[in-house]
Amino acid sequence: MELSKEQIQYIDNRLENEGIKYWDIRIEMLDHIVSVVEKNLQLENTAYQFRELVQDAFVALGWKENFNGGGFEEKNKQGWKNANKYYRKIYFAGFVDFFKKTSNLLVLSIFLFAYFSISEMLTHKIFLKLSYILFFSPFILFVFTFYKMYKKKYGKSVHRDYGLSYLMLSFLMLNAIITFVRIDGGFPIEFHKIILFIIIPTHFIFTYSGYKVYKKAISKVEKMHKELRS
Repeated sequence: MELSKEQIQYIDNRLENEGIKYWDIRIEMLDHIVSVVEKNLQLENTAYQFRELVQDAFVALGWKENFNGGGFEEKNKQGWKNANKYYRKIYFAGFVDFFKKTSNLLVLSIFLFAYFSISEMLTHKIFLKLSYILFFSPFILFVFTFYKMYKKKYGKSVHRDYGLSYLMLSFLMLNAIITFVRIDGGFPIEFHKIILFIIIPTHFIFTYSGYKVYKKAISKVEKMHKELRS
């Protein structure tokens, strides 16, 4: 027995009211609950109320009573953890995979050669400024990407948020190190070039991997959003 649009909307509203604020987590739970309720409606006596079947499906999925009456707090957290685990694996795998392609290694070698040549031509102070510019240049990509997502108005989406987070993650991981590489303190000046020759390429490769994570996450969001509207 198929549920009506009103019944499906009732389940969706309950999920949102009881803690599942991100629609892409909610739709995955909604599909499961609708399937379970439709199956049980065929098996149970028609006197068994629809809302009681929904409640049974909620409990089976992890709904727990709380001071507000009930909710899916743990299920919501688990949804975040699962998404993070999935994208983290892709993120670090992408970094490793970069070194498996000959074309990538060639580009990296050319960049390092050019970067080293420039470092020999410039004063140390100017070279540091150039390195800071290189480090923060991918931030333009993040701002542009964030603006595009803002215009599309996808609403609260855990996949979108993680896509943007992993695009930005390299800044968060390496920013503390880059701020120590300066003339007036931090690392000894004789180690500046060595540190920068490691940090800058690593930053670019992680950003490249983060962009691939973002593209995968947004592709998933757009597919789910299209299915939701159809």
